[in-house]
Amino acid sequence: MHEVPGDSPEALASYFLSGEGLTGVEAQPHDHGAADGVSSSVREFEYRNHLARIETTYRVTIDGEPLRGRLEVLPSGAVHYHRFPQYAPASAVDVVKAVIDTVWDKPQVPDELATIDHEHPAPSEGTHDHPGGHS
Repeated sequence: MHEVPGDSPEALASYFLSGEGLTGVEAQPHDHGAADGVSSSVREFEYRNHLARIETTYRVTIDGEPLRGRLEVLPSGAVHYHRFPQYAPASAVDVVKAVIDTVWDKPQVPDELATIDHEHPAPSEGTHDHPGGHS
């Protein structure tokens, strides 16, 4: 399993920005995930003159609230979360830990790069409600 260097949110953020883990990965057609925390992906490949198809579905919640945004399994088997485009660990568990460490309890930040026809909501937008005013 690939280990992410460091154990602080700052080290994780630096790793995200490095792009390591995405070398040679091409963007696949995708959506941005459902509001209910469900993401599905399909991988197809040929092996020894056979066509194989793997359909993967994740339903992810944190503290009972759905994770917004799409998770997908890349052809390599690494897991990609749309809101962390430079990060693709070997496990969905690692993705969820990264979400908790970096954006889950943070206030909403407007996405200044979003466009009307292809909007990318901020990582904490609509993901959950917590006592004490977080949303």
